[in-house]
Amino acid sequence: MKKKVLIYLVIAAVMINGVYRWSEKTTRENYQIQAGDRYKNFKELQEHEKSGYDIEYHEKAGSDCLIFSPHGGRIEGGVSELVRAFKDDYSTYLFEGKKDENNSDLHITSTNFDEPLALQKIKEHRYTIAFHGYSGDRPHTLVGGTDRKLAKAIVKSLKKSDFSAELVKVDGKFAGTAEENINNESQTGMSVQLEISTAQRKEFFGDFSYKEREETKTRTFRKYVKAVRRVLQDRC
Repeated sequence: MKKKVLIYLVIAAVMINGVYRWSEKTTRENYQIQAGDRYKNFKELQEHEKSGYDIEYHEKAGSDCLIFSPHGGRIEGGVSELVRAFKDDYSTYLFEGKKDENNSDLHITSTNFDEPLALQKIKEHRYTIAFHGYSGDRPHTLVGGTDRKLAKAIVKSLKKSDFSAELVKVDGKFAGTAEENINNESQTGMSVQLEISTAQRKEFFGDFSYKEREETKTRTFRKYVKAVRRVLQDRC
């Protein structure tokens, strides 16, 4: 009798494990479908794209926070400049699209983004702050992530500086709370994700074109960075 029970338990465990693995695979595939990505992970991108992108990492000794974006350069315009604005005080990472066209092909959603250096460095830091861009015709920022307290503080600071911002619901779009999200691979699993509308990012520069953005940062850009930095200095 005991032997039969043991056999049934083993069979059940195998079945549960199989269902879990199928569910995990299906979830990741769904993320890719929802995002409309061409490539399901970095390895696949690397096999098809031999050039047209850069990976930039800057180490800041003593930085608990990694400020990063997997969608820099020409993928989501303006986020690279934001990340680099924190370079003097924090570690930073950027995956940047630099193709003459079709940079959207280089977009891998954060739940599937697994570039090796990014994974390594995120796991070496206690917290992550991710900058992203979304398509929107009004200046606005959606703030998510697993560190709800810090996310709320950033929303409050942005509003205090006259920016439009809101805290995303834990299960909402752009929440950044999924376990698979690279944001949450840090030592503590704590993250903040800022999704910034196209209209807001355009206000950060006198000329939004790729080659001119770095040299045409506006007062709005500096004010935005200051509002975020004001909150981070107590955490990182």
